[in-house]
Order: sequence, then C-alpha cells, then structure tokens
Amino acid sequence: MMRLIILPLAALALLPACDNHAGQPNAEAELSPVAANDMALTDKRRVLDLEGGVNFRDLGGYRTTDGRITKWETVYRSGSPAGLTDADNAELARRGIRTFCDFRSNEEREEEPNPYVVKNSDVEYWTRDYAMDSGGLGKVLAGPNASADNSRKAMISIYRTIAQDNSESYAQMFRYLAEGRTPLAFNCSAGKDRAGTGAALLLSLLGVPRETVVADYALSDDVVDYRAKIQEAADSNPSYAALAQLPWETVKPLVASDPAYIESALDALENEYGSVDTFIERKLGVTEDMKRAIIKNLTEES
Repeated sequence: MMRLIILPLAALALLPACDNHAGQPNAEAELSPVAANDMALTDKRRVLDLEGGVNFRDLGGYRTTDGRITKWETVYRSGSPAGLTDADNAELARRGIRTFCDFRSNEEREEEPNPYVVKNSDVEYWTRDYAMDSGGLGKVLAGPNASADNSRKAMISIYRTIAQDNSESYAQMFRYLAEGRTPLAFNCSAGKDRAGTGAALLLSLLGVPRETVVADYALSDDVVDYRAKIQEAADSNPSYAALAQLPWETVKPLVASDPAYIESALDALENEYGSVDTFIERKLGVTEDMKRAIIKNLTEES
C-alpha cells in the first residue's frame, strides 16, 4: 500500500509587495478582487520562512467579492509539522498559533509527531482516529496500465470524495474558527490534498473568488520541489524509495497541485449539494451565525 508522501518545504523567492507612494492613489484598490489576489499570491508574507516547515502558508491578504480582505497571521495551512526546528517553533509561538488541526491519519501522526504542540502544552491540538488507504492509487502507479494520464485520472477521482471523506476534520476546523480560536493552523502531510481542500472550503465560505481559491491551491507546485524531495528521502523512507523507482511522468500527477483536482472537488459538491456553501451548512454543520462569526474573525475591511 502506498500513501500520500510528505514533502518538506523548498525555498521560494517571492516578489516583494508593491509599495504605494505617499499622496498617490492606491492602485491595488482599483483592481478587481481576482486581479488584486493575483498580486497577493506573491506577497512575501504568503510562505513562512521556516527551516523545517512543509508548505507552511498564511491565508491572509485575499480580497472577497463583498470588499473585505482576509486577515494576515490568523489562519495557516501546512504540510507535516514533523520537521519544525526550535527556531521554527519559536516563530510559530511568536505568531501566537494556539490551535492546530491535524488532518493526518493515526499512522502518519505516529511516524511524524508535531513538535510544536509537544513543546507548547497550552496549544489546542485536534486529531481524529482513522486509517488512510491509498492502495487503489498504488495499483494505478505500479500496475500494467500505469501512465501519466491514468495517474491524473485517479487523482481527479480521489478529489471527488475528499471533502466528504474528511468532513469531520473540516467541521471541527470551522467550529474552532467560529469560536475565535485563532491564530489557527491546519495541516495534512504534503499540505496540498486534505489541507488544500480545507483551505478551498474556508476561502469559499469567506467569499474569496473561485479563481483565487484555485490559484491558492495550485501554489503548492511553486513552493515545493516534489521530485527533489522524493529523491532525497528515498534512502531512508520505503514509500519514497518505491516512488523513486517509478517513471517520474507516472508519479508527477500524484504530487502535483493540478487545478483540475480542486475543481473536481468543488464541482462534486456543487453537483450533490447545489453549492459549496450548502455542503458547508448541511454536511459540516456551519450555521448562519457561525458563518457570520467566521467572517468577522477572519476578515476585515479592505
């Protein structure tokens, strides 16, 4: 059985935010939410400069369709926290992260514990008991019909049920956010599939345009050099070693943040529930009062 891999954060050189000259109008404010968010994606605050973080990103700075903006240093998405160093833990503590929602399975957490919550006993650490089965995906990767196209189709299929399969995790995250238990971080292993879907649901609830929701998801491909990390870890990790022996073109769709994947997840919810908001309400139990509280806690006037 082959499960989704854990990929450490690669360095990313981001464009500096544009400064407005005194006395000149704020050009960014004149942009549409989507255009402004395209600029916000490259904000130097987006990706945390951590030594051992995996795809650790701030969800702040995104404009919503009703003229608000998501707060910085309030909600973070991440991959496995196992590699966090003492300096990283100090930085997260400086940011005041007091709630961690870990979407990983029992086995994943046992193999790679979260050192931040170990060192900070006052941090609320939420997990759930479940086993992760990626055997079907392993058969696609190593089977007689293995190909890049079949790997991509398998990932699109997985994403059609990913929100439903992890609904308990997302429901708890939304409860914490409604209660104002921020700053909050949520994570999976690579930080792109379970965490990526959670981020898409949250940004959708906040009113961030669909184009930005998809772009935030796809950003993982720019943050992590997946191929290099697989090769680096192949000597010490059997799962990485198995992947390293397969043709890269077959493996690449597994580790990609293809926009078609998150589109598949969102389309599936719209087809079954009528809208993503209805799924969040009916399946995740987010009431109108909770939604208003989340928006108040996580956004501000732009």
